Amino acid sequence: MNNTRMGTLPLLMTLVMVGPAPATQLSTAEPRPLGRDLPNASLPRADESTVLREFVEPAGNLSLREALVAALTNSPELATFSWKVRAKEAEAIQAGLRPNVELILELENFGGKGDLDGLGGSETTIALSQLIELGGKRGKRLATAEYDRELAAWDYEVARIDVLTKTTKSFLEVLHAQEEVALAEELVQIAEEVLASVSRRVKAGSTSPVEESRARVELETSRIDREQADRRLAAVRRELSAAWGESTPAFSEALGNLEEIASPPSLKALKGRIEQNPDLARWASELDYRRAALDLERSRGLPDLSIGAGVRYLNEIDGSAFIIEFGLPLPIFDRNQGASLAAEMRVRQVDEERRATAVRLQTRLAISHGALLAARSEIYALRDRALPEAETAFRSAQEAYFRGSMRFTDVLDTERLLFELRSRYFSTLARYHSTVADLERLIGEPLQISDRNPGRHYQ
Repeated sequence: MNNTRMGTLPLLMTLVMVGPAPATQLSTAEPRPLGRDLPNASLPRADESTVLREFVEPAGNLSLREALVAALTNSPELATFSWKVRAKEAEAIQAGLRPNVELILELENFGGKGDLDGLGGSETTIALSQLIELGGKRGKRLATAEYDRELAAWDYEVARIDVLTKTTKSFLEVLHAQEEVALAEELVQIAEEVLASVSRRVKAGSTSPVEESRARVELETSRIDREQADRRLAAVRRELSAAWGESTPAFSEALGNLEEIASPPSLKALKGRIEQNPDLARWASELDYRRAALDLERSRGLPDLSIGAGVRYLNEIDGSAFIIEFGLPLPIFDRNQGASLAAEMRVRQVDEERRATAVRLQTRLAISHGALLAARSEIYALRDRALPEAETAFRSAQEAYFRGSMRFTDVLDTERLLFELRSRYFSTLARYHSTVADLERLIGEPLQISDRNPGRHYQ
């Protein structure tokens, strides 16, 4: 029997070619221009080893660029997508492996009656069987897996730009909240000054004590508003630090000037740049993947050949003989025609899905562009007309009240109007810059707005 086992080894060498198929080097999804210059913004190459880098949380004054780098470096969301790409690479390795050799051991014609009693008439077979994939299944399976890996890289790119946009908008929320806190603090200071002035007038007997009570109510109300502004600032600061995986922010203040705005490009110019959007650009890889999947399903309609060889020992004559086996399924009923047809339908579906994505993005682009123009127009109207008028009215009302020619309630009305307009002004500024971030997400690159006045310097 030892000679029999040794005789099967040359058959094993003949039937099996050891080793996986060579991997095809596909280029990963190229990062979009938006944030491409930031450190650690792109996906590591497949041949790079995974190295855990020490993350240093931003502290002190924080710029937008520092916030974006921190998010790209330590975002939990991006980390999950990075591992997803690595998993797809491992699946591509698995797809290129050959089927394993099957060891067959058979013992026949024993334990019966008469001549077959015991092992006297038994036959022992030792063989190796190898499945030989026909139709290029292995190469097509590998190609499909590699295109799937490329799609995973596109998913990473989409997530990267989403993190950039989300972090930018969170940073803007912090800037806005800081302005609201400063505005609320100014309102408290004015209310304290007004209360002191009214108290002096009451002591002098030139006004009613009721007005002093009203002034105290206004002061308490403004203090409540300041506390609410402080709480909102604390909340948005936590949301920003969550972008880089920290629940408690270490930075002290976000640096930026919301009042720097500029004229945006035309809608026609933006539509010409929509192809940079990763949600749209990924459809070329999606089409390649589905075509590869179709080729794979069609190849599966061709049956695979099974070849086996070995030695059979006949105990009855105390001799052995070689055996060779061939197996080939007959594709009479199942030719994988249903799976092939489904894969073909998915290929045809790509054009419509891409068109639907393009229409959706173009619609969002037009809506966001209109919102940006509306915000810009509102900013200019508030800054150049409404706010100067409100400030003049408030100062005039204060002077008139101290002269005794205006009621205190009228002074409070002008004060409320002024600070409501200021709050609206900063809210509109924040909405303007947030819409810029949305537009940059849609075109996948910096907006590069023209005629800066002087523009967003916090980048």
